[in-house]
Amino acid sequence: MLLWAAGLAACGGASPTSPGGGGLPAQPQAVSPVGNQQVTSDSPSFTVRNASGFDAGQANYTFRVLTASGRQLNSITVPAGSGTTVATFASALPRSMTLSWVVTARNSTAEVSSAPAQFRTVSVACLSGRDPYAKSVVGFFLPACSLANNRYNDPREVLGPPNAGQFASGLFFGFMSLGEKGHVTVDMEGCAVDQPGADVRVFQSVGLEPVTLYAAGSPTGPFLLLESRKECGTRLPGVFSRYCDFDLAAGEVPEARYFRIEDGEIFPCPGDTDSEGADIDAIQILHQKP
Repeated sequence: MLLWAAGLAACGGASPTSPGGGGLPAQPQAVSPVGNQQVTSDSPSFTVRNASGFDAGQANYTFRVLTASGRQLNSITVPAGSGTTVATFASALPRSMTLSWVVTARNSTAEVSSAPAQFRTVSVACLSGRDPYAKSVVGFFLPACSLANNRYNDPREVLGPPNAGQFASGLFFGFMSLGEKGHVTVDMEGCAVDQPGADVRVFQSVGLEPVTLYAAGSPTGPFLLLESRKECGTRLPGVFSRYCDFDLAAGEVPEARYFRIEDGEIFPCPGDTDSEGADIDAIQILHQKP
């Protein structure tokens, strides 16, 4: 599953001239980006040389961007240009990934496809020398009912190391209750990197409420799903909150600086609690980029 910061709306169109002169090839040919080239924009343009019989006024071209496993991230269909066809996706691509793109040209009677072309996306801006915990809140969402009924609504409580606990009065401290389907997005400043085993840990308090975690290389995303509704049930000695671990590889994410923690309990509001939803204490990088 994949969470995008924007929809699939995009723009595309024609290049004014045909490259190189001469006849067009039998299949579309990727022009740019190719050869594992690193693009300089989160929303780069893709250029393909048209196939013979699939030129301007004759065909449409569908551009698809794929992960290393072949999972489609985005798709757009545009009318053929003259000699070449160009497409630019409106939604950003995930950072620090090696991706491929393919193009299929279709006219009224047939279709032909290009060979895949590989490229690299913009690098994540990772800051070194940071501790492994969240440094700032990028944004959050709490449903109105939870804002009105929950006692623990401060998103700043998810920053820093785990520090949640319970007063003698029975009240808790040190966490943010997300409410039904609420979420909070944090900036780690440093980056988690994919290594064998779990790479990120979320501390969740009070009960065994599940959480969903997304990762991104930019504060605006796109955020890629790592795992949905994972129960946090393990506790470290001396730590009040329980934790659950996540692997960046589950989302094909090489490295990430920003994480979105989403409620997985989905407990209807109003309920019989003032801490509805997953109760987030902290998030920790387990494998940090130097």
